[in-house]
Amino acid sequence: MNARFQSDKVKQKKHHKRTAIIEAAIETFAKKGFHKTKISDIARAADVADGTVYLYFDNKDDLLIKSFDELISGKLNELKKLVEGEETFLARLTMFFDYHVKLFTEKPYIARFMAIELRQSTEFYKKFPDYQPIKRYLNYLQELIDEAKKEGNLRDVDTLGLSYLMFGTMDFVLTEWSTREQSFDLLDIKDKIVDIVRYGMYPIREH
Repeated sequence: MNARFQSDKVKQKKHHKRTAIIEAAIETFAKKGFHKTKISDIARAADVADGTVYLYFDNKDDLLIKSFDELISGKLNELKKLVEGEETFLARLTMFFDYHVKLFTEKPYIARFMAIELRQSTEFYKKFPDYQPIKRYLNYLQELIDEAKKEGNLRDVDTLGLSYLMFGTMDFVLTEWSTREQSFDLLDIKDKIVDIVRYGMYPIREH
């Protein structure tokens, strides 16, 4: 019993240390950029020795990929739980944007990390062809759109095209907001985007 308890404590300690390294990596990459960041910078931010980082990650490339992967996985899981209780496509779409506004305003370094690191060099993507950080986001958006079409709350639009449009809009807004010296109001621009998605671009005519 005691041996098992000790083993659990060791596992928990390792998990906390790995989590601390990933959180430090995200903040440091966001602040300095991937290419200017050194493993020693991340280790210092995580309050661990440089060698400890290599116990969990092969190198800086591996750390970036796994940090992004775990960030996206965690946030998508949170988002899915929130969206499950919404009944309509518009409500789910609004929740999608609301969630990101809350996340990015509370932790702006995550917004900057996502905005900057999604734009890795072509050499990086050639080196890691399986690194597709936004694929799960696009898949999830397509699921929401398909559900809305089945419910009759959305006309028969191209699912992939609309998912690109929605994610591209969010990505552009995120990049502008996180890299400008004077950021605009994310909540305000979110409301305007949702309004356009809901009513389109045609003038509203009263019958």
